[in-house]
Amino acid sequence: MFYKSKLFFWTVEVLLATLVFFLWRMMGDLITPVISVVNTILIPFLIAGFLYYIANPLVVFLEKYLKLNRVLGVLLTLTILFGSIVLAVIYLLPILVTQLTSLINSSQNLYSYVYSWVNDLAQNPVFKNLNIQSTLQQLNLSYIDILRNILNGVTNSLGSVVSAVINTIFIIIMTPIFLVYFLLDGHKLLPMLERSILKRDKLNISSLLKNLNATVSRYISGISIDAVIIGCLAYIGYSTIGIKYALVFAIFSSLANLIPYVGPSIGLIPMIIHAFTDPKRMLIAVIYMLIVQQIDGNILYPRIVGGVMKVHPITIMVLLLLSSNIYGIIGMIVAIPTYSIIKEIVKFLANLYDNHKEAQEIKKNEE
Repeated sequence: MFYKSKLFFWTVEVLLATLVFFLWRMMGDLITPVISVVNTILIPFLIAGFLYYIANPLVVFLEKYLKLNRVLGVLLTLTILFGSIVLAVIYLLPILVTQLTSLINSSQNLYSYVYSWVNDLAQNPVFKNLNIQSTLQQLNLSYIDILRNILNGVTNSLGSVVSAVINTIFIIIMTPIFLVYFLLDGHKLLPMLERSILKRDKLNISSLLKNLNATVSRYISGISIDAVIIGCLAYIGYSTIGIKYALVFAIFSSLANLIPYVGPSIGLIPMIIHAFTDPKRMLIAVIYMLIVQQIDGNILYPRIVGGVMKVHPITIMVLLLLSSNIYGIIGMIVAIPTYSIIKEIVKFLANLYDNHKEAQEIKKNEE
C-alpha cells in the first residue's frame, strides 16, 4: 500500500522537516532569547562531544592494549591533542596570518580587475542596451565605499562584537572542561543507566543506545579523517598548480568538507573567487578538486565513514537549510547525525508499537 512505500516515507520526512523550518521562522522572535541562553551551553557541549568521539578511541586503545589507567590515558590523549593544536598554532598560524593579510590586500586588485572586466563587457554591442556602467554608478560600488560600509556596520554593532568576544572566551574555557569530563566519565553513562533506569530492560533499549553511540562515533571520527585527507590533498594540489594562499584555501576546503553533501562545493568558492584573475590556473585547480572529490566520494568516504548515515539528498538539503538558520556552521555539521539518531529512535519506537499491536491481536485470537 502507498502509506508503506518509500515514496510516502520520504514525502512525510521532507514535509515534517519543512513544517519545523516554517514554524521556526514564524516563532523566531519568541524563541530567540531562549536559544541565546541555550547556545551558551550547547555550543561548547557540541564541540566537546565532537572532540570526545575523536579522542576517545585513543583513550580506549591506551587503556586496553597498553594497560594504562583511564586517568593517565586521558591525560596523555589531552596532551597529544592540545600539543598538536599548540604546534599548529606555532608553525601554521604565522603562515596563515601572513597569507590572510596578503589575501585581503590583494582583494583590492581583484575588485579593480572585476570592475574593469565589467566595463569592457559594457562596450560589447550585445550588452549595450543594458547600460551596465550607469547601473554600477547607481549602486556606488567602490572599494572604499564597501570598506566604509563594513566599518560602519562594525561600529553600529559594537555591542554585538563585545558579546561575541565574551561568548567565544566562554566557549574556549568550557569546551576543554566538558571534554575532560566526557573522557573521564563518558564510558560510565550506559552502565549506570543499565544499573538504574534500564535495570529491567525488557525493550532492549540499552542495545539501541550502544548502536547509536557506535554509529555516531564512527561517523564523527570518519568525517574528521576524511576532512584531513581532503585538506592535505587540496594543499598539495594548490601548491603544485601555483595557487597563492594555498594553505588558507586548503584549510577552508577541509573544514567545509565536514558539511555533508554541499560542503565540498562550498570549499571551492574562495579559491575560485581569488583565482578569477587567472582563469587557466583556476580551471586546472577546479578540475583537480573535482577529481579529488570523485575519488573521495567513490573510494575514500565509503571505506572510512561507510553508509552509517543513510539520508535522502532532498532531506539533507532541507536539514541543512533548517540547521544553518538555527546554529550556523555547527548546526550544518551536526544536523545529519542528530537527524539520523532521532530517526533510529522513532523507528525503534514504531517497531515496539507494531510488536505490541501484534501481541495484542494474537492474544485476542487465542481468547
